[in-house]
Amino acid sequence: MRGFFLCYFMTASSLLIASSGGCLNVELLIYGLWPPAMLQAIPLVGPGFDIGIDEANRELSNILRIERTYISGLEVVGCEDTGAYFDQISRHYYGYTEQKNDSLLILVYLGCDDSTIFGQLAREWNILAISGGTSNPDQRDRVLYPTALATGPFQFELYSTMFEKVCEAFNWSRVGLAYDTSGAIPFPTEIYDAFSSSGSVRSGKLQLQRFPIPPEANHKTILQKISQAARVVFISGAPALIRKFMIRTLEQNMTSHNEYVWITVDLPEVSIGPVTWYQNDSDDEVALKAFGSLMQMIICFDHDPEANRLLKGQIRRKTGEMYGYRYAPDREPSEFATSSYLITKMLASVVNDSIQQGLDINNGRLLAHQFLNTTYTAGPIGRLFIDSFGERQSKICLSPFNHSHGGFTRALYCDHTETTLQRVPNTVIVWNTPGNQPPRDTPLCGFLGEGESCRKISITPVIIVMAILILIFTSFLCYLRHRFSHHGLHHDCWWRLETPEIKHKPA
Repeated sequence: MRGFFLCYFMTASSLLIASSGGCLNVELLIYGLWPPAMLQAIPLVGPGFDIGIDEANRELSNILRIERTYISGLEVVGCEDTGAYFDQISRHYYGYTEQKNDSLLILVYLGCDDSTIFGQLAREWNILAISGGTSNPDQRDRVLYPTALATGPFQFELYSTMFEKVCEAFNWSRVGLAYDTSGAIPFPTEIYDAFSSSGSVRSGKLQLQRFPIPPEANHKTILQKISQAARVVFISGAPALIRKFMIRTLEQNMTSHNEYVWITVDLPEVSIGPVTWYQNDSDDEVALKAFGSLMQMIICFDHDPEANRLLKGQIRRKTGEMYGYRYAPDREPSEFATSSYLITKMLASVVNDSIQQGLDINNGRLLAHQFLNTTYTAGPIGRLFIDSFGERQSKICLSPFNHSHGGFTRALYCDHTETTLQRVPNTVIVWNTPGNQPPRDTPLCGFLGEGESCRKISITPVIIVMAILILIFTSFLCYLRHRFSHHGLHHDCWWRLETPEIKHKPA
């Protein structure tokens, strides 16, 4: 077992060290999934904690030292299982405090979502609790959960915010959401909930047309429904479904970038791989062409490429050596592993600062408060910001597909430092429209040709043709009138002689 020790002379107010020179044991009690079916499973993220612990121990060797204990078992295999075995946390907590009542205990939860039970236990025990999985903004109530923090890399609230900002920036008030209901991954359902509950949708400012994609769905039928109701469509689903769906849009001539907008809404990583056109099969060429009209909305991170490569290389090695899991050659550690490294370094820094200030770090409410509105910088690996509600705030990007390298390139982003979308320098979204303006969210003539402008266009030619016919008819009547009036005059005066005829010629 590793440990988190504080060897430091503290004031009596800390109530953690009985005498100067004593050592304080501070334990990270980590509860979560064990089988590596989910990205936040302990064998996949544990190495991030281990590397962060090693670095913190070296950097603050005269102040702290870190230990961690895992609470899990083979019975905790799925998201629903984590909530069923919270009693394991209680047993470890009470057993630990009885044996080491002079220690500081910190809970870490690596579940699929925030758990109210986890936050309630931490409040009852008045200890710091860190949720490292996906986070739910409904549980950021500082009154109900005053000692809880959400530090996981993915926040669904970010997608709702970005959804509203993108629609506002491009003047779209009517959009569609096509979402996977197969259950292959839970994310599409989360996006459905996030978009549907956004303020703009609930207020009616933004109309959201919903198009579920069930298993074995006829994509052609769904696309026909989309063509009758939306021109801007957000898609969320398993990577294989997104690829297949975009191929069908190309077949239905619905990939014109000046009429249709397709935006895939994705997580940075999922256990079944990223959204990509390339599958090394016969559809690669047509998929590449179809992806040319696709953009991606995704949480993005500002890691230095070389530092990120080295860190993930360390995580990969430790995963095999210490946890018995081997990554496939084309896969690498996820942001959950990077996040466990970052939060361990931030935790050590905040605890150290709190000790220096003479704060009572045994008070979970007070310790949690030290993280709020705080940015921790981990050098080239990037920054970690915790907002006033105790939730980590990442950056989210909108990225068009780039044919030159066969991937998505960031063009716009949103983060906690700005209230509006920000443009990535030297990037332009090419819409292929007059003036390169974003396409309309509704066809010029409406979805069924009922648009007022379309009616004007259809009536005007009729009026012009009728006017021309009337003019021709009137001209013809005038001609006839003139013709007959001249003929009648000549016919009635037949008896008259002309001047030359009445001249008398002598014999």
